[in-house]
This record gives sequence, structure tokens and C-alpha cells, in this order.
Amino acid sequence: MTEAFSAPPAPCAQLTAAVERVVGLGAKLGRSREEVLDPETLHRSCGVPLGVVRALMEGRPAGEPDIHERFRQRLDLLHETHRKANGRKFSHGEIARESGISRQQVQALLCGDRRPTMDHCARLERFFRRPAGFLQSEDSEALGCALAAIEKTLLQELQQLQELQELQGHGERSALAAASAGAGRPSLYERHGVDGIALRAALLPHRERTKLLAWLDTHLAENAAAHGHGGEPGGGRP
Repeated sequence: MTEAFSAPPAPCAQLTAAVERVVGLGAKLGRSREEVLDPETLHRSCGVPLGVVRALMEGRPAGEPDIHERFRQRLDLLHETHRKANGRKFSHGEIARESGISRQQVQALLCGDRRPTMDHCARLERFFRRPAGFLQSEDSEALGCALAAIEKTLLQELQQLQELQELQGHGERSALAAASAGAGRPSLYERHGVDGIALRAALLPHRERTKLLAWLDTHLAENAAAHGHGGEPGGGRP
């Protein structure tokens, strides 16, 4: 089940601030502005026209279409981009059958011959797996929500990266020694183990992921040496 748009309408100043936060987080992760804020990706995720996305991200007002025109723009985008497994568009009949809207009404909505009701919007948003409000929220609000989602993801990645860098910086032996002496909280390795660290590595940029994998190789070799070649504590001792 998708989450509803929950952020309040974001005017140009708020959008500009959101863009700066996202760019700053991206820089900390070694990513360029283009990598974290691709206008085409934002256009597809929030339904705002590409030119309007670019204008709003630059702090320029872009105007707002009336609610009917906005609905048509976003429904056209969904119909074009949300496709079946074979790459084909959903037919009017398929949309009608799965959404519960009559075929005639689906055709009229797609052609712009009928104004949508709230029920139409809710059913179509569920069919196309988009959050509640997607088809009718104002452009600035929709883009603000898309930026907030990117910011949340980058914050999570940065937190994971900082934890992994902390582990690499202190070294596994010193972290375990400090934990056994009761100094501070358990190390990242103790909390997550090798498997947990490896899963988190999937969130990292390629360069950081390569460094982490090299560290894991070193740790496993040291651990094997400490416990003997048999892999068990004391294995290799008489």
C-alpha cells in the first residue's frame, strides 16, 4: 500500500532549500547534483511536467494549470510509463476491469472528455500504484514530496556510510576490546555481523562498497588466523 502525499504545499523558497539539502547530502556521498537530482526521474516520479520541474528547482515560478488539466497531464504520463510486463500499455478495458471504473468513463477520462471525481482519482491512483493525491496535488507540492523522499533515502545511506566508516577507522580488534571492557556501546560488527554489514554495503556508492569488501576480506582472514585454520576456536592446536 502506498503512502499518501503528506507534505504541505512547497513554494519556490522551500523547494530551493530542499534542493540544496539534497545536493549537500549527495556531495557527502560522493555524488554530483546530476546524480541525485535528475529532472527526468523527478518528472516521472511526481508527474510534474519536465519544464516545470526544471523551473521550480531553479527557484522560478512556473504557474499552475487548472485541476482538470493537471489531472490529464498526470494520467497521460501514468498511461504512457506504467506498462505491463510485456512492455505494452494497459488497454482501456484492462484499466476499467481492474480499477472498477466503466470502460466508457476510462476512455472519456483519458481523452479529457470528462472531469474526474475524487473516486475516479482514488481508483486510478491505486491501479497505477501511485500515492493518494498524485493526480490532483499542486505541482510544487508534488515536487516537494518527491524531493523529501530523495532526502530521506540519502540520509539513510549517509547514516549507514558513517557507521561503516566508524568501524573501518577503529579496526575490528580495538572495537571488540573496547566493548569487552565495557567502554561504550557494542561495535557495528557486534550489532550486525558480517552478513548485516554486507547487506548494508548494497546502499553504498561503488567506491565505498569496494573499500568495505576489502575490509571484510581482511577481517575474515584475521579471524581465521586467530582461531586456527579449522575455523573453530583452538582448531589447529594440539
